[in-house]
Amino acid sequence: MKFKKHLLNKIDKTFALFFITVVTLFTGLTRIVISGKLNTMDLNLIKLVHLYQHPILTKIAKIFYFLGESEVAACIVILSLGFLCWKSYWKEAQVLAISAMGILLVIDKILKPWFGRIRPIPGLIDVHGKSYPSGHISGNLMLYLYFSYLMGFYFPKWKAFFYTISIFFVMTIGWSSIYLNIHWYTDLLAGTVIAFMGFLFCITLLKSINNKYLDS
Repeated sequence: MKFKKHLLNKIDKTFALFFITVVTLFTGLTRIVISGKLNTMDLNLIKLVHLYQHPILTKIAKIFYFLGESEVAACIVILSLGFLCWKSYWKEAQVLAISAMGILLVIDKILKPWFGRIRPIPGLIDVHGKSYPSGHISGNLMLYLYFSYLMGFYFPKWKAFFYTISIFFVMTIGWSSIYLNIHWYTDLLAGTVIAFMGFLFCITLLKSINNKYLDS
């Protein structure tokens, strides 16, 4: 009992430290973005990516951007919830449902309308809504990091592989967002910061309701 309490206190301290760090990073980045000091960097990075435009790359970018769409992510979440419930991983499913719904509400219903940042113009595909922070990056990165954590828990030898594949896949989604002129680079940075905060929330919640993850 004392050992469990010690671990929970350690988790709480870790969460608090990380939460403060992430909020500070996001707040600092947002202030700079709003001030316009990073506009030149954003434009230059988009121009750099566009130097290598090619019809084949455009098709690849559209595919990866589609794979990062909220509709696709929602299907993956639903299928994952079905699988977890089928295997009786009820607590893991609860955390997935709460975190997926939570980050969707935070990004699309609070942060994007609040900041109201306009997307780059013109985009190579028709996308509506505001751009800051990137929901593609925040939602997908948190989702796949959570999957990597669960898979790594049951297959420890493959943990690094799961995380590597997840991060590479989301980086490709991020590249496609810039290539298609849908997001600014700083949108992706902000989305990444929020994703890690969401991921830590997932793990902290999972450890608090399921003892077997306390030592992982």
